[in-house]
Amino acid sequence: MKILGRNTWQYKLTAYMVSQGISLLGSTIVSLAIIWYVTLGTDSGSMVAGVTVTTFLPQALVMLYGGVLADRYHPKRIVMISDSLIALSTLLLVLLFFIDKDSTGWVLFFNGLRSLGTGIQLPASKSILPQIVPGEQLMKSNSIYTGIWSTIQLVSPGLGGLIMSFMPIQYVFLIDIATAIAGVLLLATIIIPVRRMQQNNENTKEGLVQGFFYIMNSKALRNSILLYTIFSFLVVPASQLTPLLASRNIGNEVWILSVIETAFSTGALAVSLFMAYKNFHVPHFKLIGLSAIIFGVTMILLLPARGVMVFGIFMMIMGIGSPLYYTPLITYIQENAEEIYMGRTFSYVDLFSSLATPVGMVLFGPLANANILLPFVIPGICLILMGTCVRIKSE
Repeated sequence: MKILGRNTWQYKLTAYMVSQGISLLGSTIVSLAIIWYVTLGTDSGSMVAGVTVTTFLPQALVMLYGGVLADRYHPKRIVMISDSLIALSTLLLVLLFFIDKDSTGWVLFFNGLRSLGTGIQLPASKSILPQIVPGEQLMKSNSIYTGIWSTIQLVSPGLGGLIMSFMPIQYVFLIDIATAIAGVLLLATIIIPVRRMQQNNENTKEGLVQGFFYIMNSKALRNSILLYTIFSFLVVPASQLTPLLASRNIGNEVWILSVIETAFSTGALAVSLFMAYKNFHVPHFKLIGLSAIIFGVTMILLLPARGVMVFGIFMMIMGIGSPLYYTPLITYIQENAEEIYMGRTFSYVDLFSSLATPVGMVLFGPLANANILLPFVIPGICLILMGTCVRIKSE
């Protein structure tokens, strides 16, 4: 068996994917543990909402700054440092548990610190791939990453539940520290050539403004980020309200909700693996348009669905659409953003897509209370129309 040299892009890609996969698995398990700890310990909707706020709001606040750092310094170092700081904040929380000073307030506080680290890390992590793989391999590389993410989403709830049933939560938190250390050490083995960095003395605000105008002056980036944001907004009911729909249509048992989430992740994983294995020559926006149509149609078909099997099949089909829009869109942005603006470009991408979820819930949540049909039919039709237009324009 041939051993890959450290300077080959195949080794760099493998090391990067494994390091991020290990780190993501630990972070996902701990995130689930935090949600379950707060839910079971307080039985308070407000406290559970506090977990959501401390998970998403801090990273949104610093994400643009993270993009500036990714363009000003080497992204690999940013990822390693932020991952280490996230692990350090988790370690401090573990110490509080060991000295019996733990509380829900401390859990939320350190969850917010972890979110700050994630906000710094995200733009840098997406800036690394174009530096380590050839341009023609970007689609397959992003498909592999999406497959890893889908696999983790598939196995982490069961794995997290199993671990929590055998050990106290502070030991579960230690898993995140161990996986972060492993991920950082593996990432350190990747040799990334020194890239052209900005040499001016601009401050952070000037850097953000420059990045914004760079995106606005690029039709390709402007339109793709706008499409990504609209897409993220319209699929909010699919990602956030399907458990509510399932509980009303087929039952509110926990195993039912687990089945439908597993079905979605299975569909996403299958397509991600296929895209990673097969040399795909379909235009990016044809895939994105197809994805929008799949999401729109299945969101509407879920409404009359009765029975776990039927609901699960539609969720699996919906899962098929997930990598068909995320992977080509991210690849397209990586192909069209200049290296010195890559971090800031992805900071805006992640910011707008992150804000789409809470904004969407502000609109679609009350609609679901009024009539569960509305938050699925309206965005479903919009997605079908958008997908059709995108496919026509890409021809």
